[in-house]
Formats: sequence, structure tokens, C-alpha cells
Amino acid sequence: MTALEKLERLPRLNLRGFVSPVQLLERFSEAIGVEVWCKRDDMGTVGLAGNKVRKLEVELAHAVAVGATHLVAEGSRLSNATRAVAAASAVLGLKCTLLLCHDEPHEPVGNLMLDGLFGADLRFVGNVTWLELAQHAEKVVNELEQSGERVYRLPIGCASERSCLGFALAYGELRNQMREQDRSVGTVIHASSSGGTHAGLVLGNALHGFESEIRGIVVAENVYPDVTGTYLSFARGGASLIGADVELTREHINISEAYLGEGYGLPAGGIYEAIDLLATKEGLLVDPVYSGKAVAAIIDLAKKNELKGPVVFWHTGGYHALFDPRYAKRIWSEIGRLSKIAL
Repeated sequence: MTALEKLERLPRLNLRGFVSPVQLLERFSEAIGVEVWCKRDDMGTVGLAGNKVRKLEVELAHAVAVGATHLVAEGSRLSNATRAVAAASAVLGLKCTLLLCHDEPHEPVGNLMLDGLFGADLRFVGNVTWLELAQHAEKVVNELEQSGERVYRLPIGCASERSCLGFALAYGELRNQMREQDRSVGTVIHASSSGGTHAGLVLGNALHGFESEIRGIVVAENVYPDVTGTYLSFARGGASLIGADVELTREHINISEAYLGEGYGLPAGGIYEAIDLLATKEGLLVDPVYSGKAVAAIIDLAKKNELKGPVVFWHTGGYHALFDPRYAKRIWSEIGRLSKIAL
């Protein structure tokens, strides 16, 4: 059995409900002068979708197989990953505890509201580093196990050797969809933080002969001491799990911090223009924390003639942050719609 056959037969849950479509962004493409398609992983049936759901389909199939009763995950209060874990827990009938950095806000908004609606136990641990957050999570795992729970802990961003296989599969899915449109996949661009999505796409690309360029737009700083090395370890580990004989090196991890701006969840150059352009040209929503920074990168790279087309923007979801008052007011102000409304 080949590695691709093993990948296709990988035990996984169906949390998305359907194959997310890929669509040509015709008016957006015309505006920036590059052919851009969008892989719509912002669509799905569980927890308002997003890229983390693909990871959880693989990771939680393993969790269920080993008899887990309680999921523990960690992230910021803006985290798409923790929201997806909470939603999946509800679907699977598992208990869920989320460790969230930052202090408890005055009002529940965005993903935080969804975390609560899905029934997760929310524990706020203040402004801590990712390492300190992981230490808090470990203590909670020990506490729950002592109470009799069978705990399955999910790492930051649900990124791991196993979960990245969900995106190795996803690359093949995209490749087939583009072939049905008589198009190839020149470049895939996506927002990246914890690295599971990027690692999986890199592995999937390798399994298909390195046909495409995979470019990750980093949206969070100081994620790991060695970001490239960690991403590479996920991809290599995933390859090992399916017995894939592919050579992956640091050169295959193409990531950029040029569009990070002031940091995670903070402003970056061109992001409001990107949100505005995609919304007005395609009726498609991206957020200022994650996916909007990837779209800003596409626009800038197109201006610099640094994109190999056709380009696929992998929409990783997360548009819920648009409704957080901190971001909504700034976006509304930046796009200048108020002056056009008769008061």
C-alpha cells in the first residue's frame, strides 16, 4: 500500500459535513491582476467551521479510539482552535475544558461566546506566554485525571504530527477540485500560527510531487523558539505515521512574518483595505486576526509580481472576530462607510 493510499484510509471523523468548495474570485482577481481562487474552509457544519476542524477530524478519531472522556485545549480568548474543540466536544458528547490566556473580558464576544455556548468549561489564566499556558494546561490535565476522567489534551492550535495529516489530505482534495476546473495549483497562501495547516499542506504537496508553492503568512509572533523547525517536525512526523518516503527540508517551509504588523490580533499594514476589497468584490468575509492578513499578503505580493498563479487563498475561517467590538469599531472607521449614510 502506498503512502497516499494509507493517507486516504486514515481513520477520521466527518465533522465538516461536505467537501468545502473552491471558487474563482473573478472580480477580486481582476482588481489585483492575478488569478485567485478560494478554498472555502470557512464553510462547514460544526462550530462555524475553519481549518481546525480538518485537524480535529483526524486527531479526535484517535481520541475516541483510545477512550477519551474529556478534551483539554489551550489558546487565546480569540482562538479558533479552542472554539472548534468546544464544538466538536458537543458533537461527540465529550466534556471539554479550555485554558485561555488573557483575563476574562467584560462581555463575551466572538469565539469566546461560542466557546460558552458549546458548553466548554472556560478557565482564564491571565497574560501568559504559550509555554506558561501549556504548564497551566498540564496542571488541569492532572487534576481531571485524578478525578477519574480520561483526558485527551490538544496542543496549541491543535497542531501535531497526527493532525497535520488532515491537511495533507486536504491538499489532494484541492488538487482534484482544480483539475476538474482544468486548472493547476500554482501557489497556496494561508494564514499560519501554530503550524499544523502549513505542515500538512507541505506534506500533501510533497506526496504529489511538489507541484505547488505553499506560502504561510504568520499571524502570531514567538509561537515557538524555532518556528520553521517545528513546522518541519510536524510534516516529517506526519510522513512517518503513514510511511511516506519523502524528503522534507527547512527550504520547504515557506513562511513570512512580513504581514504580522504589530503582532497577534493587532493591526497590520493593508489589512483593512484587504477586508474591504474582498467584501465589496466578492461578498466574502475575512477577519483582522487571521485570514485578513493572508489576503493583505496576496494583494501586496500581486503588486510586486511575486506570485505564481493560479493562486489559491485557503480561507481558514475565523470571521467571527469581525463582531468583536474592539475590531468592529476600527474596521468601520477605517473603511469609512459612516460618511455615506444619511443620518
